[in-house]
Amino acid sequence: MIKKSKSSPTPQSIIHAYQDYLNEHGKAPESVAKFCKSLKITERTFFQHFPTLEAVETHLWGNMIGEVIQSVESGKEFSNFNAEQRLLVFGFAFLEKSLDYRSTMLLRFKKISPFGGSCSLDTFSDHFKDFSERIIEHGKKSGEIANRGKLLPLYKEGLYLLFRGLIDFNLRDKSSGFERSDAYWEKSVKLCFDLMKSQAIDSAFDLAKFLIPQKA
Repeated sequence: MIKKSKSSPTPQSIIHAYQDYLNEHGKAPESVAKFCKSLKITERTFFQHFPTLEAVETHLWGNMIGEVIQSVESGKEFSNFNAEQRLLVFGFAFLEKSLDYRSTMLLRFKKISPFGGSCSLDTFSDHFKDFSERIIEHGKKSGEIANRGKLLPLYKEGLYLLFRGLIDFNLRDKSSGFERSDAYWEKSVKLCFDLMKSQAIDSAFDLAKFLIPQKA
């Protein structure tokens, strides 16, 4: 059962209650009214903090990845890491944090394609893409990532797909301690940086342009 608080709810307590509701019922609340009833709070109280139920979930995932990024970037050794190491450390930290959210992630992420969109993940993806831009910039300065002009904006999209691939792999991972997820991330990041440093991406882009029918 969801714990009821006698004190006035905070945004964070509503977010936690929403996550509890998801895990307990296996789905999102059908309406704000029903969710408020389960919490024994008024709709006015809810709307003072969030405009919709979807906004609560948006904050849930945004807060999760935001905490991971903040924790990683504030680490003592982070400033000494190269770009590849920074992305690696982030992935490992995310996998550790996801243990606190695994039941909820199994409910929600399995229904969302890595290539599809979801308003609930807008803040989630924005946080990661902002973080990946900082990694890319660091990689350019260190020479780990080739500066390819107009192709550079595509890197953060590619890194996000790489990250979503990790989530999808992890949710299917049956290995002890999810050790295969760690190995998957390590190998994926290595391949990604090998590609971003080599000319493989340029060659693939040139081939794609060649294969696209030209207008007469």
